[in-house]
Amino acid sequence: MRINPKVFAVANQSEPVDVQEFDGRKVEVFMMDEYPQVKEEFLNKGKFAVWSSVDGVNYRVFIESGYYEELKPLYAQAINKIWVDFWDACETISRKMTRFVIIPITILAIGGCIGFSFLPQGSIYAMIAVVVLAFGALMFCNRYSRKKIYDANAASVELIKKSLGGTKEFDDLLDRQKNYMDQYYDNLYPEEDEDLEENSEIVESLPAEDLPEKEQADEAVEHKVEAEIIEAKDNE
Repeated sequence: MRINPKVFAVANQSEPVDVQEFDGRKVEVFMMDEYPQVKEEFLNKGKFAVWSSVDGVNYRVFIESGYYEELKPLYAQAINKIWVDFWDACETISRKMTRFVIIPITILAIGGCIGFSFLPQGSIYAMIAVVVLAFGALMFCNRYSRKKIYDANAASVELIKKSLGGTKEFDDLLDRQKNYMDQYYDNLYPEEDEDLEENSEIVESLPAEDLPEKEQADEAVEHKVEAEIIEAKDNE
């Protein structure tokens, strides 16, 4: 499966820090810090590790160095094999959907539109109906394929938990992951955090009725979002 092919190419002249080979596949691990353009692009998106491949056989993973040292068990060969199998499953789902659903529906829709175009009356309405039905079918199939991919991802996560020793060990690594990421961004933007805290103190010192109407609405939305995040975390 092709994943971030442009990112894959930036390490063509570099040596990986780790090479893992299994089932005719190869996974190379690179430190993201050696590639400023990759680091800037993905850390700005909150991604400390990025998978890439051009052929579904050779994979390269770019990881922020401190993140890698903190969470090295998540990138062991056994875990990476699970992710490679997941990418294979995604590729299979995508190919089947394209071959057996998207292409046939598209051909039928085009053929239907051409056929109805020869009708003397009502052809435009028939063509619109064909397009609407085709669009609806494609939307349904897209949701179905997304669910299949979600199920494959959930199954992969369960395999990773077992490989790491169980749910507790997995959750401990997730906590370490969150703490590292939070600390990284705190160190990266210390002045902005201080400014936000100062602004927050100023706003909190004002009575609600003194705030502009829009700010009251924004504050209510923020509290609602925070409550939803807390609820989601509790449900996990």
